[in-house]
Order: sequence, then structure tokens, then C-alpha cells
Amino acid sequence: MSILSIAIVGGGASGWLAANHLGLALKGRSPKVSITLIESPDVPTIGVGEGTVPMIRKSLQAFGIEETALFRRCDASFKQSIKFINWRHRTPGSEMSAFHHAESLWCGSQRLLARRARKG
Repeated sequence: MSILSIAIVGGGASGWLAANHLGLALKGRSPKVSITLIESPDVPTIGVGEGTVPMIRKSLQAFGIEETALFRRCDASFKQSIKFINWRHRTPGSEMSAFHHAESLWCGSQRLLARRARKG
């Protein structure tokens, strides 16, 4: 039995990225697979200031989306790291927990150093 139709319930960044990655992965497949993204017109955009990880650049390239144009159109900015406050369950009387995802800083630093090394 072949899968001919995929439904993604819920839009937002996760839903649209999933739809695009699936579309790319299934491109040219026979029989053709239909991908439908379902999002409610009644649920407003939350605008929580989502962060992305450095791999978003590879995703955009794979989708054929020009990064500069996207950032200008969406009024977006690069975030160098993400800090998660109370990532783990906090019990009464315990200290606040935090996790700082600094991979973005590391990746950005590596790109900068590589660029400088190429210039000499």
C-alpha cells in the first residue's frame, strides 16, 4: 500500500517547515504524494519571537528561498543564542534552572574566523 496523501495539522514555523521538507524529500516520487497543510483562519499569529538554529540556512537554500529577501520581507533578525529559563520542572524552594543554547554563537564565530582566514 502506497501513501498518496499527507496532512499536516497546524501551521506556524513547524508546520510549514515540515511541509516543505516533506515536499522536497518526496519530489519526483511516483506515484505523486499530495501534501496538505491545515491551519485555522481563526487562530491568530502569536508572534512569540521564535528562534531558529543555524540549520535554517541550509533549509532555506534547499527550498530555493533567498535568505536576504526573506529577512527583509519578514523584518527578521539573526539570534545568536537561545536561553531557556526553567527548562526543567522547578520544585518549590529550588533554584531556577536555565539552559543556554550557544551553538549559534559557536557556528557564527566559526564562520567569521573562516572568512578572516580566507582573506589572509
